Amino acid sequence: MLIILKKTIYILVIVALNLYVCTYLASKLSSRMELRRGYRMTRIGGIGFPAIRFLSYLGRRANINIWVFLLFIFTLLVWTVAPINPDLVLVDMDSSLLAAILFITIIIVLNLAVQLGTRYGLIMGQATRKMVMVLSLTVPVFLSAVSIILVNRTFGFKEIVSLQHVYWNIVYQPLGFVICLVSIVLMLRILELNRKGSPGAAGSSSYEGNGMSRMIIRFSEYTIVIFLVYMTVLLYLGGYKNLFFIRGEIMLGIKFYAVFVFLLFVERALGNITDYRLLLRINFKFLIPLALGNFVVTLGFFVARNIYGLV
Repeated sequence: MLIILKKTIYILVIVALNLYVCTYLASKLSSRMELRRGYRMTRIGGIGFPAIRFLSYLGRRANINIWVFLLFIFTLLVWTVAPINPDLVLVDMDSSLLAAILFITIIIVLNLAVQLGTRYGLIMGQATRKMVMVLSLTVPVFLSAVSIILVNRTFGFKEIVSLQHVYWNIVYQPLGFVICLVSIVLMLRILELNRKGSPGAAGSSSYEGNGMSRMIIRFSEYTIVIFLVYMTVLLYLGGYKNLFFIRGEIMLGIKFYAVFVFLLFVERALGNITDYRLLLRINFKFLIPLALGNFVVTLGFFVARNIYGLV
């Protein structure tokens, strides 16, 4: 019991710290690229800005219902199946990747269902549009994850990472890696996590709810993006495998923040593209067909190697 409690505390501290750093990096990059001058620690781009935003949510009337509570629970649960190192994982299961996919899907549905149920200015059509866009962008990511499952013949994160001791999966699945990155960039654009004050692709410039409910919605949106980046690092970049004399945990942090900052720059480079029809066309006419093609090719190699022994 004490070991489980220690692991829980470690994971919560690591998740909270990394969420704070990612929020700071996103606001810092936004303030720099929008040429905001003279910002202080508590302004956008300052190191204290995420804390000030958190306290501003607490200063409002809490409006929490059962759906907001479930959203918060599943937002925490998704981190219990992702290993930080071979020993630091709260729920060690053989199908941890499938569990993560299920949790992320539930988080997205609950997140947008909560916003549909608010009494503020976001109309149902805009919320439904946002739901369809975010959910549709998870399709190519999950198809790429299925291709990784076929390559490694396992459903667990730990086994997938351990099988990358010679070559990372990006060597075998470069297209899947690119598909994941592009999908996450488009999610950043839709959720508007890397900018402030401009309408999002879903047609709204504000987040519904107030107080704790709004904070939980914001927390879940950051979790969607951050966890998908983390999952991409585990699946394609060797995760927490050691590199020469560098410890695996340090390498995991370097890979994660390198990918995250790169995605922030790419999202900002898109400019003011917020046409949801264009983003949907990119997804349905480019990402999903590529992910399906990659899956079919991977399945063909899997059958040829494991059934007919041709490869």
